[in-house]
Amino acid sequence: MIANVFNRKKIGVIKVDFKENELREKIIKLALLQHHKLYEHGKNGANTFDCAGFVWFLYYEIFRINLYNRGFGLSTTTKIMTNNYGKTILFRENDPNKDLSIIRKGDILFFHRQSMNDTIPKVDNKYPGHCGIYLGDNYFIHCSRPKGQVIISNFDNNEYWKEVLVANKDIFSDSKILERTKK
Repeated sequence: MIANVFNRKKIGVIKVDFKENELREKIIKLALLQHHKLYEHGKNGANTFDCAGFVWFLYYEIFRINLYNRGFGLSTTTKIMTNNYGKTILFRENDPNKDLSIIRKGDILFFHRQSMNDTIPKVDNKYPGHCGIYLGDNYFIHCSRPKGQVIISNFDNNEYWKEVLVANKDIFSDSKILERTKK
């Protein structure tokens, strides 16, 4: 069912699929239930995660898809970014004019950071080394190796995250994924 935003009133041109919004909220609720769970490299739940394992766990639990499939690269973060699920929007690193308004709740965020799997120096590495889930209002949730757990961060309170943001992936734009939830 497609309806206009603001309780079906014809106020804007943005269309919203209510099923899609419900699924975005499910991802966020599940992500928030993992808050403060511990970091462990190479783990993908249900009690410990690394950053990619955290994202993988959420989407596997809701959609029963393996985000590591159909992607390429050495790191699991890169595999998630390069798989052919959804739509990926790339940002230029260190661009002060990144438009964060295009990111929607439940989207996967990718950051250019040195991954534990990277053997290439960061300056030459063009692939992301960290990922998380957008919560809305410039907040995102991710599993942090330095903090040792799943944490919530904010783009407004820490310019670093906005600087190293290199991509956004909207899995919900993939009609094949949304079809899986109707069964």
